[in-house]
This record gives sequence, C-alpha cells and structure tokens, in this order.
Amino acid sequence: MQKQALLVSFAAGLASALLFAGLIAQTQGGAFLTFLAPLPIFIASLGWGSRAGFIAVVVAALAVILSSGSMLVSVPLVVAMAGPAAWIGHLAGLARPAGPEDARTGVPPLDWYPLSRILMGICLMAILGCVILGWMIGFNAQDFGPELANAFTASGTFSTEDEAQLRELTALAVRIIPFVQPALLVALLTFMLYLAAVITRASGRLNRPRDDIPSQAGLPRVALPIFAVALAVSFFGGVVGTVAAVVCGAFGMAFTMVGLAAMHRRTRTMSGRGLILFSAYAAIFLLSIPLFAFLIIGLVDVAKAVAAQTGSPRWIFGVRFGGPAIRGGGLVPVDPDVVTSTTLDGWLAGRESTNAGERR
Repeated sequence: MQKQALLVSFAAGLASALLFAGLIAQTQGGAFLTFLAPLPIFIASLGWGSRAGFIAVVVAALAVILSSGSMLVSVPLVVAMAGPAAWIGHLAGLARPAGPEDARTGVPPLDWYPLSRILMGICLMAILGCVILGWMIGFNAQDFGPELANAFTASGTFSTEDEAQLRELTALAVRIIPFVQPALLVALLTFMLYLAAVITRASGRLNRPRDDIPSQAGLPRVALPIFAVALAVSFFGGVVGTVAAVVCGAFGMAFTMVGLAAMHRRTRTMSGRGLILFSAYAAIFLLSIPLFAFLIIGLVDVAKAVAAQTGSPRWIFGVRFGGPAIRGGGLVPVDPDVVTSTTLDGWLAGRESTNAGERR
C-alpha cells in the first residue's frame, strides 16, 4: 500500500470521527455535521482504493473509542455510517474486463459494477445497520414514546393542555420510526456517495467513468418480492414486524429514488424541464406526500426493466386482459384485444430447454 494512500486513510478516519463527535457532544450544529461522517470514508475508498476505505473505518472507530472511553459509542458510526461507506465504495470500484485488450494501450474495456447493485448494497447495509442498532436498544420503539413526548413539549410545539394531541402525535411517530430511519439512511448514503464521486472526479482520482444516473438507476429483480413481502409482514407486531418495517423503509426509499431518476430521464427532451424538476422537488420538501407517487413510479420502472430482460416472461397469462390505461411496454399488451401467446407453462418449458442446451 502506498504511503500516500495510508496517510489519506488516517486523515479520512480522523475526519469522520471528528464529524461524528458532533453527535456525541450534542451541540446545536453537531447533528448536521454527523450526517457528513460517511463522506471522508467514501472519498478515501473511491479515490485511493478499497483498502484505504476499510483502514479509515478502523481509524475512525479507534479515535471515537479513545476520545469517549467507550466502545459502544463507536458502534453507530461503524455500522451505520463509516462501515457502509467503505463497503459501498468498494462495490463502486469493482470492474471486470468486458473484451479483449486494446492493442494500443494494452488495457481491456471494463464493465463496472452496475448502479442497480450498488443501490441494492446501500439498502442491505442500511438494513444491517438499523437492525444492529435496534438490537442494541431492544427492538422496542415504544421506549421512545416518553422521550419524544418530552421533546415535543420542550420545543414548545405542545403545551400541557394539548395532552391528547401530544399522545396521538407521539404514537404516530413511534409507529413510523422503523420505516423512516432506514429510509433516511439510504438517502444519506446515496447522496454522500454521489458527492464523494463528484469530489474525487474533480481531483482526478476517480477511475470509474461518469455514470448516466437517470438511465442506469434501478434495482435487481429480487428487490420487488423483498419489498412486497416486507410490506406485508410489517403489519405484524413484535420483532418480526419491526425488522420487516426496516426492510420496507430501506427498499421503499430506493424505489423512490429510482422513480426520481425516471423523472429526470423522461423530462430530458422537454422544454420546461427545469420548472418541472423544481416543482417536483419543492413539493417533496414541502409536503413529502409526492414521495409516494415516485415510489409507485420506481416500482413500475423496475418491473418494466425486469420484464424486458432476456429470459424473463413478458406475458405469462393466456387470457384476454389489458386496456388503454397502460401502454408502451408496460405490464399489459399494447393491443387491448391481444391474447398473449406465451403461457406460464410454455415459458417454463422453454427455460428448461434452454438450460438443458447450455449444460450440453
């Protein structure tokens, strides 16, 4: 490992620990600085290699332990910020040869790790971090009820006379915490990754070429059933329901970001693109409700991408269905009166024949 990369690792680890110290000190602006704690780790990993990122995590953890005198204090940094940043930076730096070596440079073209799998990795790391933190506090969101009520009262939002409204708001906040926490963590890690890529590319240290995010953003096909099952199980109580809510929140935010990317892609040729994007993001920040619309768009976009993949059953129902509502390669035939020629049994038989031919 080069001396420069080692120095960058130590500097990134110390910077991440210093940013995280704002949460420990509980200063007024410390919480905002804590959100930036993954950024130095991302920069070290993207610009100086995966090893630099992982060493930075160790340095950050040791710095927090030595400064606080407690190993438990470093756990949130390692499992929710620094550790995921190092692993995601490692994924973003993966590449494999995509063809023969170039005769002039001697370097083959590279196929870089796809954005869809990077986003999947972000979801998994956010879920893992939230589950570990939840395990440490006992997976009981109800324990936050009194603390939230005291926080609302101390902020002056509610007085002692508004006890009924305070109880309702506290109960609502307790129910949505398992959904919101991983969703915010996915959004934070994704934005920090993007910001680190911008910084390292500007410095000339980023080897990965610039990705066309609106066109390449997506999720693997397995994300659809994971989200569906997690959403259904999240209505159960206990630890199982809480963990399912964490999974649902993480993948829900990922699908929402895919929906936002689809908006950027589809408005590229529109003359009023700037106004459309501004209005959409302003509505999100002011109301938050439009996020659900982009969640649906993201789900449909991933479903259409899965249906278009080679070897996937585009139509698996031998019945008349469809209509004018969905068109353009969606989940129904273009012609509402078309009877699909591919049945589920036929598709499965074709897959078996293909696999048998490949084995020969």
